[in-house]
Amino acid sequence: MIAVGFISVFQYILKIFSDFIFKNNASLRREMEFHADAVATYVTNPKEQTSSLLRLDLSNAAFNSSFMFYADSEQKYLPENLFENQTYLMKIFSERNNHPYENNLPKVDLEDSTRYNKTKIEIEDQWSFHPETDKRIEAIWKNKTKNIPENNELAKNIIRGFDEICKALTSKYLTLYNIKNVGEVVDDSERFLQLYNEKYPYQSIYSDFNGYYERHNPVLENIEELINSETPLGNDLFNDKKVSLVHEKAGIESDLQTLNQLVANPKIIKTFKCNGRLYKASEAKILIPRFTKDLEKIKSEITENDKNIFQYFYQKADENDKKVLIGKYKTFAKLDHEFDMFQNSIHNFIPHLQFIMVTLPVEEIRKHRANLLKNEKPFKEVIKHFVEESGYKEFLSIENKQVLKDFVKSEYIYFNNDKYIQQEVDAIFSLINEYQTILNKAYSEYKVQLIDFQADLDKAS
Repeated sequence: MIAVGFISVFQYILKIFSDFIFKNNASLRREMEFHADAVATYVTNPKEQTSSLLRLDLSNAAFNSSFMFYADSEQKYLPENLFENQTYLMKIFSERNNHPYENNLPKVDLEDSTRYNKTKIEIEDQWSFHPETDKRIEAIWKNKTKNIPENNELAKNIIRGFDEICKALTSKYLTLYNIKNVGEVVDDSERFLQLYNEKYPYQSIYSDFNGYYERHNPVLENIEELINSETPLGNDLFNDKKVSLVHEKAGIESDLQTLNQLVANPKIIKTFKCNGRLYKASEAKILIPRFTKDLEKIKSEITENDKNIFQYFYQKADENDKKVLIGKYKTFAKLDHEFDMFQNSIHNFIPHLQFIMVTLPVEEIRKHRANLLKNEKPFKEVIKHFVEESGYKEFLSIENKQVLKDFVKSEYIYFNNDKYIQQEVDAIFSLINEYQTILNKAYSEYKVQLIDFQADLDKAS
């Protein structure tokens, strides 16, 4: 008991010191990055520094997407030069996000980087080694500089043997991530783009209608009430102001989630900022009613705009297309309503499987298994409803239905003779993944169908 008490006290002291050391180390590294920016700005100019920083996220996304194409290809393809693939993808991503190209590089503004982030709650990450981009840019414009004239020459035109270096680094990067040297070597950028677009086709909902539907689902209840309503045709239904409402809604939902977490765990942090004002963590509950009211107001505005959008396209459609449009909105509303129920069935069932992932005494495993088998029955009933009665049944393939029905009929016991029955354990986890995939795919694909149908009506008029 003396030893345990001594160890516990020692652990407590070590925790205090480790937190202190790591937080100060992180703070030091953030400060070092600010100093590095200051040196770079001094020998160049602030405009070049900020433009390169703002391009980083886009460049990183292009590189990661290039690499993931090969990683997901199951060794069918092998890159010769990942950085060349990155360059081509960066141009495509820029076009999709309306970033102009200047001097063979995308021009990203600070407003572009914050367009989708409308959160108002700011929590400083004391453990982060990198300061936030907006803070780095703010500091850069305050730094001393020689204001050296801009040099728009690309690095590849300055570095000798640039292509050979890129190929060598590509080889090392693939080795680092165990991508084997097998498959077709893709040494042509046009060939890469062809293969990439085949594997990851770009869905037009991200570009049609000014990106309004990128983070918003067009769900309307009681669609019949809107049919006889007359609304003047207009072209401001998808303007920047309306799109901004969608992102504001997502921002407030994120903020409410953060505030609720702070209320549940008030000791996680000491302070946070909201609209630039400093609050104590214990004051989070004060803000929740205000954010909830703001959320309801924005939801109401978006719903009103969705009604106007439906009426706009309904008036443009002929008699046959009007019936199709009504049918698609009704079907999507049903899918959306049922989606939460089926998603919750997965979330509620998964915790009963977690004991399989850890080592436990046999008696404890048996208790968990009994609880699993008890909760498996209502889970099977939900899946049976999903296959036979839900709106999703029309979107299930023969193979999908068979997989789900086989599980409903199964009588797994998962554990016997003091060991897991691996085939049954693998089967239940495979079933969960399949169920989730089918649910997400059917929902997203029907949303695309609805948006595409509206786009076709718009083009036909």
